[in-house]
Amino acid sequence: MSGKSSLKDDIYAAVLDDIIEGIYKQNEIITEKQLIAKYGVSKSPIRDALIELCKEGVLISHPRYGYEVVRINEREIRDVVDFRILIETGCFRVAAPTFTKEDIEELKNFTLNECWWNGKDELPALKHWENNMRFHLKLISYSGNDYCYRMVENSTGLLTRAYAQRFWDQRDNRAWNIDIEGHLCIIRCMEEGRFDLAEQELKKDIASFLDIICPNYARAVDL
Repeated sequence: MSGKSSLKDDIYAAVLDDIIEGIYKQNEIITEKQLIAKYGVSKSPIRDALIELCKEGVLISHPRYGYEVVRINEREIRDVVDFRILIETGCFRVAAPTFTKEDIEELKNFTLNECWWNGKDELPALKHWENNMRFHLKLISYSGNDYCYRMVENSTGLLTRAYAQRFWDQRDNRAWNIDIEGHLCIIRCMEEGRFDLAEQELKKDIASFLDIICPNYARAVDL
C-alpha cells in the first residue's frame, strides 16, 4: 500500500470484501482501532475508508463506539430487484432487433465457458452469484447503453451484500446455488427468434433472486 488515496481505496476494498466473505457480519461493530491494528496503518486512511462506506450505506457510524455493518432489509432488496427488471428488460427489448446469430452464439459461449464449467455444483455459493451477475452484465452490454450498464453494475453491490448476509446466517438452510438453466433458457428463446419469450424468461430469472433471499416477504407482497 502506498500513498494516502490508495491506502484509503485498499482499505475500503478490504473491509467490503471482509463483509461479503462473512468476516464482519450484519449488525457487527467495526472500530478504527481494530482496523489500525489489522492493517498497520495510521488512522486517517482508515477513517476515510469507513466514512466512504457509510456514505454508500454499507456501514452506520456510531460516534465513540464504532461502525455497524448494515443489514439490508427485504424492502430494499425488493426495490433493487424491481429496478433491475425494469432496466434489464427494457434494454433487452431495445437490443432485440439488433441481435445477430453471432451475438447469440457469443453470449452462449460466454455463459458456458466463462461463467460456468463442469462440476459447477461444487462452486462456492458466492462464486455462483458472481457468475450469475457476469451473465446479466454481458447481456445488457449488447444494448450499448453504458449508463444502464453502470446502474445495473452498481445495483449488484447491494444485492451481493444481501446475498452474502443471508448466506452467512447459519440459521438459514436454503439452497444457495444459482442455476445456469435460466440463462440457457433465455439464450434458447433468442436462438429461436422468440425475443418476447426471452424477455419474460429474463424477468423471471432476475425475480428468482427473491425466492432465495426473502421468499416469505416476496410471497406476502405478491399475494
